[in-house]
Amino acid sequence: MKKYCFLFFVLLGFLSFAQSGESVLEKEIAKIDRMAFTNPDSALLMTKKLEPKIENGRLKGQLLLAKGSAYSVMNLSSEALKAGFESLSLAEKSKDSLSMVNSLGFIGNQYYILKLNKKAINYLNRAETIIDMLRNPDMNNMIGNNYFVKALIYKDNLDTEFAIRYFDKAIDAYSNLKERSSLLNKNITKIQKSYSLIDLGKTDEARIIFEEVINEAEQYKIAEIYSYAQIGLAATYEAKKQFGKATGILLKTEKQVQNTSNIGMLTELYDALSNDYWNLQDAPKYFFYSQKLEISLLKNDKMESRSFSDLLKKNVDSKNSELKYNQNNFTFFIILIILLALIIVFFIKKRIDVLKIANQEVY
Repeated sequence: MKKYCFLFFVLLGFLSFAQSGESVLEKEIAKIDRMAFTNPDSALLMTKKLEPKIENGRLKGQLLLAKGSAYSVMNLSSEALKAGFESLSLAEKSKDSLSMVNSLGFIGNQYYILKLNKKAINYLNRAETIIDMLRNPDMNNMIGNNYFVKALIYKDNLDTEFAIRYFDKAIDAYSNLKERSSLLNKNITKIQKSYSLIDLGKTDEARIIFEEVINEAEQYKIAEIYSYAQIGLAATYEAKKQFGKATGILLKTEKQVQNTSNIGMLTELYDALSNDYWNLQDAPKYFFYSQKLEISLLKNDKMESRSFSDLLKKNVDSKNSELKYNQNNFTFFIILIILLALIIVFFIKKRIDVLKIANQEVY
């Protein structure tokens, strides 16, 4: 099972450039972004209500990315990408470099979720090029985001130690900022670093970090990551075959998240519980959570299939449009050649007629 399938959606890192009359709207957008991870349906409803109130292009781009986060949590990656590209288009039109980096990072992250790593790296590299060119301290959050997703790609490629280096770089970047979004991102990065430590067999180090995240989540009331860290903490006990302790943590977490629409989180939770009860040789509870896992997997697969189908359809539609455009250009080119040929033939014929008349006058 994926140990981080539900953690990739907080990587917006809103820019704190509030101008007169805009700070309230920015707070509303940030609220929607946070809500996307716990209640994406409500986040999308709030987005619809807020859209008519926003005229500023930069804020429109931020709202689009918040909407994209909600779609991403719901595994509607095609809709998330659509929002990301719309945000990028607004940033490019206004030549807003900071917003461009934000949008490029979001798009790269979505392609990573779809496991299209080459496309992900392409957009992340484009974002990093702008970051290196501007060297703006306001980009620390975005720098962290880029390092974070690159670390995940290295983790996927089983280069765990190199992944940890990038996780550390991301944590350092986030630590330079005091915004809530940066605190959120820093702790999510720490969670992912801890999973990498478990992969390396360093479960005690991982447990300490998970406990740090849980304490910080309680201190700053960051409900978005509290449950994520609890699932990670349980994983450290599972790695040591302490399944009773792991189960206790997971059952507590289940009470907190059972009404969430985050299918990825529920899938991870039920997978862990079914495995723990299997190892505890508790057959009734094993079958109970296996059934819950199966239902969650079906929902998850259905949403992923729909997302890929939508994305494929859009790619096909795009190719068809491109083909039609090329066909139209080719037809126009052929017609132009025929017209030019007719014009040339007309002038040649006219020239021949003139020469004939001139020859007749000579003789």
